Amino acid sequence: MGNTCYIVAIELSSSKISGVVGIETTEGMRILAAASARVDGFISKGIVRNVDKTSGAINDIINRLETDLNKATGEYINIKKAYITFAGLSVHSIKSQVNRDFGKYTKITQDIINECDRLDTFQTPEGYKRLQVDPQEYRLDGNVDYNPIGAYTQTIECNYLNIVMKEQFYTQLCDSFAQASIEIEDSFCAAHFDADILLSKDQRRNGCALVNIGAETTTISIYNNDKPKMITVLPLGSNNITRDLTAELISLEQAEEIKFIQGYKSTYNSCDGIDNETVNKVIYARMGEILKNVRYQIEESGEMVRHIVFTGGGSKLKNLKELLDEFLPNFSTDIKPEPEFNLISENEVNIYGVITTALYGLLKQGKANCCEIAMPAAQETAIKNGELFFTDETETEKTVETDEPKKTEEVETKATEEEKKPEQQKQPAKPQKPIKDKGNGPKKSWKDSIGNLFQDFVRNMTSDPEDENSNEENNTTINQ
Repeated sequence: MGNTCYIVAIELSSSKISGVVGIETTEGMRILAAASARVDGFISKGIVRNVDKTSGAINDIINRLETDLNKATGEYINIKKAYITFAGLSVHSIKSQVNRDFGKYTKITQDIINECDRLDTFQTPEGYKRLQVDPQEYRLDGNVDYNPIGAYTQTIECNYLNIVMKEQFYTQLCDSFAQASIEIEDSFCAAHFDADILLSKDQRRNGCALVNIGAETTTISIYNNDKPKMITVLPLGSNNITRDLTAELISLEQAEEIKFIQGYKSTYNSCDGIDNETVNKVIYARMGEILKNVRYQIEESGEMVRHIVFTGGGSKLKNLKELLDEFLPNFSTDIKPEPEFNLISENEVNIYGVITTALYGLLKQGKANCCEIAMPAAQETAIKNGELFFTDETETEKTVETDEPKKTEEVETKATEEEKKPEQQKQPAKPQKPIKDKGNGPKKSWKDSIGNLFQDFVRNMTSDPEDENSNEENNTTINQ
């Protein structure tokens, strides 16, 4: 793997979980693996409702990504970390500010800006967690300055935009990854990536709202002076239309087809189970509800907004532009589908329908390596096939392992030979008795043995062979 930096990005939405693995090259982002799976109610309105099911889905995505990585790299790679986006019903922004009075003209330095950041005493609402802080603008003696370093002033006012989320919802999100044994390297607000990719610099500078209509939520982001000014999430999405259509006794698949193929004020009927008039009433009511809330949030923000850009799955509704003109007459509107990203697909990895603006933003934002190599794929194959290992250590282990079957075969052979012996030979052997001393009488001590040897030596040295012969004759006569 060397110094290759593998970036893993995972996005959880109300409709699906998607993940990609990529590496940055001189030619662009190279995608090595991609996978997605539909969500079946365990994530609702962008919120993890069931940690166990979400963790299982994340595990499934990770396994599929690792399989693709194995094919693309020829190495067995484990995914350990991931970059993720946070979204959901409770995500919204709150403004805060820090004021300092120097008492005399003071040159603003980076240290002063950093000190103001530390002095930010923003009070997170009870039950919420601050996830991100975006510096907005600075006022020097009351005059707006977006880059105050180097300027002289007696007073400075620093404004911030704080992105918060319900702490319990964020805990459930983190627990899902922890249970899947995946560390969260960093998390980012999905709406920022959408704006960076879909809005031009002029749109962000002149005042523009980006509206992402998802399956169960609609996220509104307002930009002005090239800075995010407000983020809020509505509990409304395109599934509201789907549910109302299925209430007319048509299937879920038919309802989805009506939204994206037939749409609003269509001249033909794509489903025999429901008429055009009913379809138009349902779409008008539910999409009108979303657009009215969008207009209200923009007006309440107090920001100067001239243009609204719509994106997300709900923006694919056929003939949506007619509804935009009717409900948002005072704004110029536009519909932007997700763009075609500059991505290089490895080994024909299917990225269609997987890569979103949020995932692309995560890939570009990621800096840390999220994977580690376990073993070369060739070595893993050799292990599975029972072939020799690649190192001396593993070869020794394999030799020891192969000796065991030989010992087992020898034992089995002896057992077979025992079975072939006659029955009398199979009887258990009698226990052997202790071996006794061969001499008659009690056992002699070592002192007695030495004494006898000395006596024999003296007798042999002093005895006459003729005397021995006469003794033998006398013994013979007596025996006779």
